[in-house]
Amino acid sequence: MSKSLFLGFMERMLAFPLWIKQIIFLNLSKDLVNYLSNEFLDVQEGELFHIYKPVLSEQGQNELLTKESKFDDSIYSFLNCCSKGMSLIEIAIENNFTMEEVSKAFTFCKTSGFFSSSVPNLVSAVAGFIAGKYRTGEYFIRAGKMTIEQLDEVLTKQQEMNQSGKHVFIAELMVQMGFIRELDFKSIIFMKEEAGKRFSLNPDDVPTIAMEKENYDIRVENTRLKEENEILRQKMDALLTFIKDHKEPKKEIQESPEPSLATNPIAQEDRQTQPAEPKAQAEEEPEFTVQLKPFADES
Repeated sequence: MSKSLFLGFMERMLAFPLWIKQIIFLNLSKDLVNYLSNEFLDVQEGELFHIYKPVLSEQGQNELLTKESKFDDSIYSFLNCCSKGMSLIEIAIENNFTMEEVSKAFTFCKTSGFFSSSVPNLVSAVAGFIAGKYRTGEYFIRAGKMTIEQLDEVLTKQQEMNQSGKHVFIAELMVQMGFIRELDFKSIIFMKEEAGKRFSLNPDDVPTIAMEKENYDIRVENTRLKEENEILRQKMDALLTFIKDHKEPKKEIQESPEPSLATNPIAQEDRQTQPAEPKAQAEEEPEFTVQLKPFADES
């Protein structure tokens, strides 16, 4: 199975030098503590919604295979990614979904019985809240932060205050009555707001430590060959210039007209007795051959 976009992204991030990762960690730590409670910062991997990996039940596998119910294509894309063992964050990035869209698909598939194993309470609670299925009080009950009895007390208190003309939000009352912390409420609200944002990932945009050694060696070799070829061209140009500057011009020989053999029998006799002079060989110019070296293949 090919690597998901998110895993490829994380591998490049984790390959950064330690001194880079340390600064990233410090800055992220300072930023996240302003928005998230320890419930989300110190949570175990199996209970963190974003990296949870749903496992399809036999019913879910059959639906993916037959598409008998004719659901929206996004549901089948979600089920297909689940069948490949992807986490929820991988599914979001692979399909360009928001986490809100993933939460809705997750909640729908869970309710439809498409998952084989029971989902952790915190994962189920976060998914339902982001998807808009659970309200604030129900979320904290399902997440194990409050009991039903405590929620009843809050609702009773809210009703009394409303009757007296003091309107107050239920989350504010839960904090005032000490059932939850203010940061717990702010964390889940912030997560829901951020879940509506779409995150498109292109791993090629992630900085890398260095180019691969093979490509580096090819580039070095090609640079060396270019330099050698340039030197050979300069030598060839210099040699041709030297030959052009020192080449002697040909002399034109003016010969007196010879008497006609027909009218000068003596010249005709001398021409017959004298051996023929060898023909002057044409002056040959030297040939120069420069062989350039081919570049290495960078493909």
